[in-house]
Amino acid sequence: MTDWINGIKQADPIIFHPKRLLIMSLLVAIGSLTQGELKKKCKITWGSITTHLNRLQDVDYVAQRHVISRKGPRVLVDVTSKGISAYKETLANFQQFLGRMENELVE
Repeated sequence: MTDWINGIKQADPIIFHPKRLLIMSLLVAIGSLTQGELKKKCKITWGSITTHLNRLQDVDYVAQRHVISRKGPRVLVDVTSKGISAYKETLANFQQFLGRMENELVE
């Protein structure tokens, strides 16, 4: 039974947090978004989006840069190649966990 738990243990704890997983999923699927767009899509507070983006930036999973738009200054968030790799690996580990868990439940 403990073999299938390894998929969860191997998942990156930085990405595996629910809010950061949502942020990473949006960035991987959609591409660059502003902090404001992420805040709205994730339905979280400014403090929370800032905290989670800084955590992701600290490990080089996202890059934030200041840009000037028609609406004024914005912070644009991009996922890095390291972030994409870590995201894919985390999803693969979770899928492995789900597959093993399903096999355990069926038997």
